[in-house]
Amino acid sequence: MPIRIFHTADLHLGMKFTRGYSPEVQDNLIQGRFETLVRMVGMANHRGCDLFIIAGDLFDHPTLPKKEVLRVAEALKGFEGGCVLILPGNHDPIQKGEDHLWTRFQGAMSERTLILENPAPYDLRPFGIDAIIYAGPCTAKHSASNAIGWVRGVRKDPGPIFHIGVAHGSLEGISPDFNRDYYPMSLEDLNHSGLDLWLMGHTHIRYPDRQEGTENRIFFPSTPEPDGFDCRHPGYSWLIELREDKSIYYQSIQTGYFQFLTLEKEVCTEEDVEALKSYFRKLSRARHLVKLELKGRVPGQVFNEKSALIQELNKCVLHLEYDVSELLREITAEEIDREFTEGSFPHRLLKTLSREQQSPLSLQIAYDLIQRVKS
Repeated sequence: MPIRIFHTADLHLGMKFTRGYSPEVQDNLIQGRFETLVRMVGMANHRGCDLFIIAGDLFDHPTLPKKEVLRVAEALKGFEGGCVLILPGNHDPIQKGEDHLWTRFQGAMSERTLILENPAPYDLRPFGIDAIIYAGPCTAKHSASNAIGWVRGVRKDPGPIFHIGVAHGSLEGISPDFNRDYYPMSLEDLNHSGLDLWLMGHTHIRYPDRQEGTENRIFFPSTPEPDGFDCRHPGYSWLIELREDKSIYYQSIQTGYFQFLTLEKEVCTEEDVEALKSYFRKLSRARHLVKLELKGRVPGQVFNEKSALIQELNKCVLHLEYDVSELLREITAEEIDREFTEGSFPHRLLKTLSREQQSPLSLQIAYDLIQRVKS
């Protein structure tokens, strides 16, 4: 019978967000990741999924407070399908001990939840699902060898049952891993494993990078909730349908709430400033974080009001970082003639620099220095 899978990874619950955010923003980002988990469970239920699979790094680190671990276990109990499968990733590796992360989680999880803690096959037929899961769990933060080398040698039942790999680590040609110490895998490793499907975690980008399709067999969902300005996407997970003839249909599901925007804007006129304000007014005070770089040469009145402009933009978003070092005051020949005696050194210097359009920054620095000396 067909299987419908909700595939996610790299939620990194417990991430601290110590970049320099205000306590309010920091708390919003931390809590937002838990809310994303609850939202994804709801999405999976709405789409009638049989499996909810987390391919590693559900947690950001193995030292989360017990109450947070229990909170996650409780959220996953809301999944209404056959079972939840959780693979330990390199941020939350499987380790033994009475007070370890997975020991605490196991004591609170539903009986329909499996922690894929061993590099071994997991038969899901007792849950009413015609699938065998081949797990590649992480046992440490780094490893020069992957956790799936055993899969190829396992005999696979050629019948109607589905054979699904779940692994966490870098994939050659797709994941950045210059030192090859994040459980490195290759396409050959996966394609010659004898499995019908590979559900991956670790790389925070979507692969394949398309909305839907039928031909791919290897998937990275990306992180489901953006976590910083280097994350340019809105957060995704996969909805994957395996059909009885083992054909496949997959669809990318947008799951994130917060959005990190990096903007570089050039402003030269008051109209440009108004357009910038209009853009920010369309953003959300609850969910947008912006890194803004302003460039250009603006009239003196606009330049003098740049602090007020930043304050106004800041009220439109949850968090604003800005760089106005290349936003310069437009110093015209008429202003130089009006402010400085013709033939004086300041007049001659500024006139010369104003004619050299390749060096507006030099003109700005010279003007500021002269004004400082005058005062």
